[in-house]
Amino acid sequence: MIAFFTKAQERNIKKCATSHLMEYEMQTNPQYKNIVESYFNGLEEWLKNNSNSENTVITIPVVVHVVHKQSHNLGIGTNIPQIQIDDAIRILNEDYRKMNPEFPSPPRNTFTSYSGDCELEFCLATTDENGNATTGVTRTSTSKTSFDADDNTDSNAMKRTATGGKDGWNALKYLNVWVCNLTNSQGGQTLGYAYLPGQQSQAWTAWKDGLVVDYAYFGTVGNAASTSQNDGRTPTHEIGHYLGLKHTFCEQTDAQGNTICCDNDNSSSGGYVDDTPAQKDIYWGNVNSGTNNNTCDDSQFSNSFTSDVLDMDENYMSYAFTTWMFSHKQINVMDYTMNASTGQGGREALKTSNGCMISGINDMLHENLISIYPNPTNGIINFKFAMNIKINSIIIQNVLGEQVVKAENIQNDIFSLNLSSLPKGIYFAIIDTDKGRSTKKILLSE
Repeated sequence: MIAFFTKAQERNIKKCATSHLMEYEMQTNPQYKNIVESYFNGLEEWLKNNSNSENTVITIPVVVHVVHKQSHNLGIGTNIPQIQIDDAIRILNEDYRKMNPEFPSPPRNTFTSYSGDCELEFCLATTDENGNATTGVTRTSTSKTSFDADDNTDSNAMKRTATGGKDGWNALKYLNVWVCNLTNSQGGQTLGYAYLPGQQSQAWTAWKDGLVVDYAYFGTVGNAASTSQNDGRTPTHEIGHYLGLKHTFCEQTDAQGNTICCDNDNSSSGGYVDDTPAQKDIYWGNVNSGTNNNTCDDSQFSNSFTSDVLDMDENYMSYAFTTWMFSHKQINVMDYTMNASTGQGGREALKTSNGCMISGINDMLHENLISIYPNPTNGIINFKFAMNIKINSIIIQNVLGEQVVKAENIQNDIFSLNLSSLPKGIYFAIIDTDKGRSTKKILLSE
């Protein structure tokens, strides 16, 4: 299994450091290696019986740990602004629900029929580990100027307060994302990385679980707006790893270190993803209607293709600059991960997290029943309700859980509140209806 994680180290390929980290972890942590192997064994059996199962949408609570230089005030450099964090969450929700702007007419339609909706959504946590209201963002000043992604120790240093970073929240209940300044002592540029499922299953290694993303590649606005070759999808790619996916391109070489053809993710340690083609090496460029890379003959491999096809460069797990899809079999793997128990290396515990709740009450209303706009707002916030629900009250709370505005006896399907007298920042609208209680986050900005 370790052989599948060697190429990134040997050829100094950076963009995503997951393969390098996985190789080192599998060599030095036999317990994790055993869990990963058990995870893939369980996946093989599960795919035989559940690949066509229908799913409900799962919401994953996210906490973003901004680990920034001491000299950077809020909004400056590594201390990224809230709008950048909100933008990154927006992109995740678009990508994992197949609501990204490339659809329904992507730049090329070669693999349109293979693309699917992951039925996964992400929220910035509204409740912390102690049941208190939270913005889902922590900010930690560090004396370290950067974290070295090439160093097997420093690449995890941002995840612990004792090593200049920030301790993560319970990895079974939250997706921890550390945003910081990444460097590479061996050259190149790492944008992010994550471990495959399993670290969260061991109490002594759970602190490593989650994503690390360079601050300039988290979102597309704010301090990432001027970053070249940034589509804001580094978190999309890394969460793919977090949920069990491998890269779509071959990560093996021959004895001389030359690239070879292989179907990297259609294997016992790759997730049995047989609807992504075999691919030799990496394509770094844009994908459009004229992109016709075909680095391997698919007729030589056992997969779902009946003839030789082009490389699936538009897949989020590739390294192409423009990507826009997950395949159906990749979605099956992620579905398994979200249904497998902690003991199997899975992330089933995330489904029972209270991280996206306020005061223990779940948001029971789907997005199409209640919408708010504009958000962010500089004062006026509008609430639009479906015709078949009754609104009892709307309470606006600050991040401390204090009520600052309350409205009752709401009769219209569109209702407006003026929040311009409140200090700028994060607020929560708690909407009590005859169908349950819904919580919406509001960003009051300049």
